[in-house]
Amino acid sequence: MYAHCLTCGSTRWPNSPAPPNPEGPNRNAPCTRAPAAPKQAGDPVVSPRPTVVLTGSTGVIGTSLLPALTARYDVTALIHHRRPRGATTCLQADLTREGLGLDQRQYRNLAAAVDVIVHCAALTAFAPPDLTAFDDVNAEGTRRILQLAADAQAPVVLLSSAAAAVEVAGDDLAARSMRAYSHSKRRAEELAARSRQPVAIVRPALLFADRHAAAAPRHQFPHALFDLLLRGRRGGLPVNPDHWCDILPMEMLVDYVSALVEAQLHGDAAVPGIHWVTAGPARLTAADVAQACTDLLKEAGRSLPGPLLAPPATNRRRTHGMGRMAQLGFQPPTQPPLPCDVRRLLPTQLTRAASLEALAHNVRRCAPWNA
Repeated sequence: MYAHCLTCGSTRWPNSPAPPNPEGPNRNAPCTRAPAAPKQAGDPVVSPRPTVVLTGSTGVIGTSLLPALTARYDVTALIHHRRPRGATTCLQADLTREGLGLDQRQYRNLAAAVDVIVHCAALTAFAPPDLTAFDDVNAEGTRRILQLAADAQAPVVLLSSAAAAVEVAGDDLAARSMRAYSHSKRRAEELAARSRQPVAIVRPALLFADRHAAAAPRHQFPHALFDLLLRGRRGGLPVNPDHWCDILPMEMLVDYVSALVEAQLHGDAAVPGIHWVTAGPARLTAADVAQACTDLLKEAGRSLPGPLLAPPATNRRRTHGMGRMAQLGFQPPTQPPLPCDVRRLLPTQLTRAASLEALAHNVRRCAPWNA
């Protein structure tokens, strides 16, 4: 069902753009990218506390990943506005400026100290005023991080997105925004494929909140959707109940990225390439989401506003808002599940029972009457 590359380990979803291949655009040819030589020519890093440079440390993924990294490594967080709690060192930087906005001494010292770079920072807004901002931050920002990796001779773990493998159709605002985002992520992957340093590209899908997070990230699609359904969206959400989306618990992504960092530090030649970190066969349907919301509303003694889902065919074409985002985000049952590479580095992958339990937990955290 999937095209699997034995060289870089990448997997291609049916009808998706081919994985980045610097040797040419032939989507049917295997990737010819050979893993680059690690910083120590394959020898393990001998420092008891290697240094990890982390971008996006105050974002949804970075906030959960930072404690896992600081437990084992010294972490230098490249920050733009907010300072994270727990980083060993914080350094003001700017992904939109050459040299990351650092002076020569700062840049030279950073390159001399880093053992591995974890690049999480990205623009993920639903519809920014200027869609070119996606490319400025996600693609050009990655180019500058890869330049730092080249100067430091350090491997990279790049947080991309499953959206990089999806081509969104439509000319409405939501479709154009999602397409600009997916194109920026795909270009970042193409830049990574041309890097001479080992780059592990992580393609997560949607994410449940970390169980230990102070609050659910309500601006993220799954939690914005849960909040909307619990508030009783007028007319219901225009999605067929058998359409599905892929949502992974944050803890599983953190465990996988942590394993990638360790593998990169030890020069594992099998690590560079694309890693699909997804729910895979444990995907959830719109009916699953609606049922979890219905169960919580009944448990809280709140009246149901009507059906939570509605047929998507209406006289009024949706061009923006959560209804349109849901139509774009949920896939028809004829589309196979996303590839799942979790077993490459973790002992188990997500089960449907665990997925449903995580769904119920996250829906509960989004209850508007608890806000």
